[in-house]
Amino acid sequence: MSSRVDTINKIIRDFETVPGVEGAALVSLDGLPISSALPESEQETVAAISAAIVSLGEKATKELERGNLMEIYVKGDRGYTLMTSVGDHALILVLAKPDAQLGLIFVDMRRMADKLIEIL
Repeated sequence: MSSRVDTINKIIRDFETVPGVEGAALVSLDGLPISSALPESEQETVAAISAAIVSLGEKATKELERGNLMEIYVKGDRGYTLMTSVGDHALILVLAKPDAQLGLIFVDMRRMADKLIEIL
C-alpha cells in the first residue's frame, strides 16, 4: 500500500501528461513545496512566489467583494502560470504552454484538487 506522500507525488507527476502542461506543484499557503514535478532548482522559488500571488488574490477578491478566490492565471509571452486552492492550506500551481487550452487545464486542476483534499 502506498503512503500518502507517494499518492500525492503520483497525482502531481501524472498531471504533466495533460496536454499543454509543462509542470505542476502542490504548495503550502506558507510558500513551502509539498510535492513538485518542476526542476529542483525552481521548486522553492516557485512555491514562495505562488503563495504570495494567492495571498494577494485572496485579499483582492475580499476587498473588491468578489467572493472567494477560485483560480489565478498569469500570462507571460512564454506561457501561463495557473493556480487554484486545495482546501485551506495548499494550492496547485501549473506551468502551461502559450497555446494550452486553459479551460480544460483548470477543469483538470479542480479534479486534482478534489483528490488532494481527500488525501490531505
